Order: sequence, then C-alpha cells, then structure tokens
Amino acid sequence: MSIVLRIDTSVSHVDIDDEFLVQSTEALAKTFQKPKSDILVFVNGDQPILFAGSTEPAVIVSLLSVDGINEIKNKLHSAALFSLLTKYLKVNENRITIGFSPIEPHAMGINGKLSIQ
Repeated sequence: MSIVLRIDTSVSHVDIDDEFLVQSTEALAKTFQKPKSDILVFVNGDQPILFAGSTEPAVIVSLLSVDGINEIKNKLHSAALFSLLTKYLKVNENRITIGFSPIEPHAMGINGKLSIQ
C-alpha cells in the first residue's frame, strides 16, 4: 500500500455500501495513476462529529500517500472524492473536509517491509 484513504463520518455504517469503497478505490487509482492494489480505503461510520457547531452529517477525510500528494494532484483527488462523498454518503460539500498528507517511504510499512524496500 502506498495510498491510504481514511474516512470518518457521522453517516451510519449501514448506509455505506461496498460500491462506495470500489468507486473510491477506482477514482484514486485514476488520479494517482497507480494500481488498485496500492490503495487502502477505510470508512469509519457512526462517528459523533460536531462540524461548524452542527451535528448534521459530516465527513472528515485523511488521504496519505508516499507520492502524488501536491498542489496540482490534490485538486484532482479532491474533485474525485467530493463527487463520491456527496453522491454515496449524501453529505453536503460544505460538511466535508479533506486533509492531504505526504508520507516519506520510510514512514509507511506493508507486509513487514517499508515502502522503500
């Protein structure tokens, strides 16, 4: 894995279907130009979230990657994710926040190895 998408949301986990996970993986594979096997998508539903003083449905996204996190690429990632989050989770765009975090290869491990191995 070199790309990790973590989504925390107040949307009930029963309202989050596998198609959302599949579409998120496919969208990131396209924007990062990486195989789907490099992508982990994790959704944590039913989270108590107070966003801008309101408990209306909200989403907090963390996108971590060894490469492909930069000012130009983040615009592509953001557009793709916002589209999916509003469609599948039915959350208004103004209730979604995405944080982008570049990760050094030595700071991500998979299969007992670091990404640099």
